[in-house]
Amino acid sequence: MFDRWLRNPRENRRKRRDQYSLNVKVRAPHRTEAQIGKAVMSVAAALTMGLVAFGGFRAFQYFVQTAFTENARYSIASIQVENDGGLTREDILTLAGVREGQNLYAVNLGAIRAALESNPVIRRAEIYRVLPDKLRIVVSERVAAAQFFTRARYDAAMRRVIAPPMGYLIGSDGVVMKPLNPFAPSKDTARLPLISGVEPGEIKLGQPLSGAQLQCGLNLIHLCESPDIAPLLDYERIDLSRKDALVMVTRYGGQITFGLDDLPAQLKRLKTILTHPSRAGQLIRTCDLSVLMNVPVTYFVPAQPHAGISNSAATAVAGGTASIRSSQGGMHP
Repeated sequence: MFDRWLRNPRENRRKRRDQYSLNVKVRAPHRTEAQIGKAVMSVAAALTMGLVAFGGFRAFQYFVQTAFTENARYSIASIQVENDGGLTREDILTLAGVREGQNLYAVNLGAIRAALESNPVIRRAEIYRVLPDKLRIVVSERVAAAQFFTRARYDAAMRRVIAPPMGYLIGSDGVVMKPLNPFAPSKDTARLPLISGVEPGEIKLGQPLSGAQLQCGLNLIHLCESPDIAPLLDYERIDLSRKDALVMVTRYGGQITFGLDDLPAQLKRLKTILTHPSRAGQLIRTCDLSVLMNVPVTYFVPAQPHAGISNSAATAVAGGTASIRSSQGGMHP
């Protein structure tokens, strides 16, 4: 009885722990075999599912090829091209890279659209499949809004021109459409206004020109095409060289200054000035529409004025209500 009391308690705990450790070691091989079996079964199941998926994919591919992409019934018999601009049907088909005889389902509509829209003249392209054997291409071209000419780059040290002046057509969205020969203007661009005074850092065909002032100038050109103001204006250039201002230069040498904000309101004031009955027969020399009240306007009479108009230049001030005071004549675009 006393021997049980005199035993070391730590030794008893170690014996009990060794007994359980022995049981774990006995069961360890069985547990390892079970884990290996589960891993093998998982790998086998994954391989089986992969083979089944691959087989199904190949079967689906064979079905698509047989029923669609290699089916002679869907060979393109005709290509319908609709265009609102000057590109010919042959130009569009060459850009699209598609021809009759190709399979209707084998052609990539997205690639055709991207190839067409990579041309800076084309604003948008839409491609449609018309079953069973027709392809429809609808092209919308950009409309040239203005022309832009870069200045020649001159190397003073070498005393030679390193880059000649270049001209470009610009769309209403500011995208550079195509280059122009500045020394051989065509009749198609003769009436387009010229944008001057800004030298963009980098010009790329198909990319928009940067600059808020340039976008404002294009917006002014667009607003001047409205029927109520277009017959009254005869301008040839928009000068952007002044900071925070647009200067419209008329074909008679007049200068009309616009602010960058609220162009419709400024054009409304200009229309009131242009249509004022007391100014019939005279032309604007200068006009600053960026001034909200008491717009300063100066006039001049052309070399061959209309009957009843004096040959002396007149200066007038148009108020906020477009009333003109202290004047001797009128103005005509």
